Amino acid sequence: MGSNLSQVFIANTSSLESGSTFTDIASTPEIGIWDLDGKAWVDSALYKAGVDVTDEVAGTTAGATTDAVSDYLTTVANPLWLYNNLQFVQGTANNPIATPMINTRNIRSIRHDGFLASAGAIVTISDSDFVGSAGDEIELKFVFKKSPTDYNNFYDVDGLSIFSKQFPLSAARNHFIVNISFVVSNLADVSAGDTPANFTAAINDNPVLSKIFTVDVSGADLKLTAIHPGVIFELISTNLTSGADPVDQSAMITAPVLGSGNDWQVAGDEARCRSRYGNFNRMYLPENMPSYTNKGEKYDKITILYEHNWPTSTGIAPAGTLNEVVLYYTSADGSVVTTTGGTFDDAFVLSTQTYAEAGIQYVW
Repeated sequence: MGSNLSQVFIANTSSLESGSTFTDIASTPEIGIWDLDGKAWVDSALYKAGVDVTDEVAGTTAGATTDAVSDYLTTVANPLWLYNNLQFVQGTANNPIATPMINTRNIRSIRHDGFLASAGAIVTISDSDFVGSAGDEIELKFVFKKSPTDYNNFYDVDGLSIFSKQFPLSAARNHFIVNISFVVSNLADVSAGDTPANFTAAINDNPVLSKIFTVDVSGADLKLTAIHPGVIFELISTNLTSGADPVDQSAMITAPVLGSGNDWQVAGDEARCRSRYGNFNRMYLPENMPSYTNKGEKYDKITILYEHNWPTSTGIAPAGTLNEVVLYYTSADGSVVTTTGGTFDDAFVLSTQTYAEAGIQYVW
């Protein structure tokens, strides 16, 4: 969130609207730009990039284990503004959300992040990772280095989260350690005997770990998958029977992918903005506040940072801090935006390559 006034707008369509009317119905909300400076904005660029952006971003594609699309960010400096003032609006009836009138000379950056699916960390334990004999008791020490911070990891009032369980508050701190143990029945093949049942029970019977991991048994491997993408942990195993040295499992851990534009992230931003400002980011006094995020949909994200001249302009903090406008949008059917065609492309000078999980930002 921004350091001052932060607003979140959500469009369940790939079109940025123009004119004087567009809907704020909860199921099909739209974001638009009102007529400014005596001329109407209609599907046209807000600024001229000055470089061939298509060539700049061609071929940049995020990998499967990437945890931030910023790794593939292309930056374009000092585009030429074609408008003096902007105002973004969510709906034009009932109780719309609107930004202040923003003078474009105060905008410092506009950043686009394409959708990137989130995934929890994975650790795979094979039979060869255990030191000892059949019947030995193995201890697993989970050292949690980082807990998730997103709103919906802990509370999901609208049922929008992808998470099957809420993250336990008892583990919501850094360097938190949980120990469990189980009996290995057959070291030659962990899929034989009672090992999978013992291992699974040790996880599922633990009141903390059962809310953090799912267990899968595949051949000679035991796989743990973190339910919440924000969890970072280390795993160390010890043979309690033989006293063998611990086997560090950290090399077997696949890092989490936080991603961008997942439904739980959009819903979390929406809820956090509400709680921070008590719904007073709307043009009028708040009425019933619908949730605009749709479960299962995949959103692209545009973040606009701009300065303000407190106290003569909008802002709740002294000048020098930045206001933030976040625009989320998706295809009409909720799928990831993979090609150009929506008017967000025209306004913010995006390209087909930009949608390959890569991001682009314009800075002034």
